[in-house]
Amino acid sequence: MTASLEAQFHNIAVLIAGDVMLDEYIIGSVSRISPEAPVPVLDVHSRKHIAGGAANVAANVASLGAKATLAGLAALDSAGLMLRELLKASGIESALVDSRERCTICKTRIVAGRQQVVRIDHEERAPFAIELIDDACAAVCDRVRDGEVVILSDYAKGLLTEVFCKAVIAEARRCNRPIIVDPKGQDFRKYAGCTVITPNLGEASRAANMEIHSEADVNRAGDALKVLLPGTAILITRGADGMTLFRENHSPLTVPTVARQVYDVVGAGDTVVATLSVALGAGFDLPEAMHIANVAAGVVVDKPGTATVTVAEILAHSAIESRPIS
Repeated sequence: MTASLEAQFHNIAVLIAGDVMLDEYIIGSVSRISPEAPVPVLDVHSRKHIAGGAANVAANVASLGAKATLAGLAALDSAGLMLRELLKASGIESALVDSRERCTICKTRIVAGRQQVVRIDHEERAPFAIELIDDACAAVCDRVRDGEVVILSDYAKGLLTEVFCKAVIAEARRCNRPIIVDPKGQDFRKYAGCTVITPNLGEASRAANMEIHSEADVNRAGDALKVLLPGTAILITRGADGMTLFRENHSPLTVPTVARQVYDVVGAGDTVVATLSVALGAGFDLPEAMHIANVAAGVVVDKPGTATVTVAEILAHSAIESRPIS
């Protein structure tokens, strides 16, 4: 793998559909306790906003030099307008549909030094109106043919219903586009027909209905998910233990983590699915795409908060010349 990776990733078109949100960070220092209540007083030094959820997947796609189009639901409130500005600044094409009666999801993290003190969530949990989901689904299906690969980024916020997922996956298959799913929830059957699914250990455990404590447990869970989703490759991300890929008619394939240190795992799954998808769109086979995504994950967990990676960072990582091990 050489610097030509940048040229191979350049302008690969990726369509991302999923639950979008705005991540806000209020950063400061604590040196005293409030006289009003036994709580720390934060002296604010800075405030920043970052595209979160499926929007962070899109930001990772764009940071790799690929072309990202993002579809989802976000209101035209202050958070939604801020999110759209962030997308525009990152060169991400917005196919967002106005969620109207539902506010844009915003997660505010209060950070003292390097320690997150509290997170404040602004969101409504009532189901989306069916017509809103239909509008978002139409926005996605209209654009499937325009790209090389499709991502479903599920944060369990209500957009990726069974009907939505089945419609998008069917359209992607009709157009012969690979579709990569970052799942949520206990029942993965709504993702049937996708090309690759990327659960973490906890998600794989719940979907396979078994506890995972050992390498043998990982293998049993992977095998169970292969049965649940015939024809779909299962990529289980395992944190400090790397990733394991399960495919029909292949032995499990594991790559060890390449993280130098784990500073923050927020958004690491977004980086994995984004990098994996761009690599597949660029023509890499699945094991090699997994290897590249694993390196990208090792880079992003070195960074605080919601973050992205670049091709230059991937290439500069000391483990880039390693190969998957079985």
